Amino acid sequence: MDETITPSLADEMAIRTLQQDYFQTVDSKDWAGFGQVMCADAVFDFSQAVDPSLKPVQGREAIVDFVRSSMEPITSAHCAFLRKLEFTGADTARALWAMQDVLWTGSPGALKKLLHGYGHYHLEYRREDGAWRISRWLLSRTHVDTF
Repeated sequence: MDETITPSLADEMAIRTLQQDYFQTVDSKDWAGFGQVMCADAVFDFSQAVDPSLKPVQGREAIVDFVRSSMEPITSAHCAFLRKLEFTGADTARALWAMQDVLWTGSPGALKKLLHGYGHYHLEYRREDGAWRISRWLLSRTHVDTF
């Protein structure tokens, strides 16, 4: 018999807020805050979006280091729209977010557009230390405009 998971509105809002915190911390380069949005054993997979030969990045510190080194010279603007959120257990959930990001390189006042990407975030969440966090993150791109 299937057991239906009925999440609380507070859980749903916490995940929505968590995702917005993810975008805010990446775009503002708040690396300490960025680390707090993910589980200690999180897995980030960029292979579908960037390079199929890339191995998933595992662990909070490794993810922060990877994203910091990739994004530090870039100015970014991310946005996403929740398409589907499913609670898979009392402390687990998964979601599909439609996304767009715009990445620029160069100094402020002389920014050069690097890319405008479209795609999806496939995310899994887990409650860790009483807070919802990202446990698995996969970015898939459907289109990229480069300039």
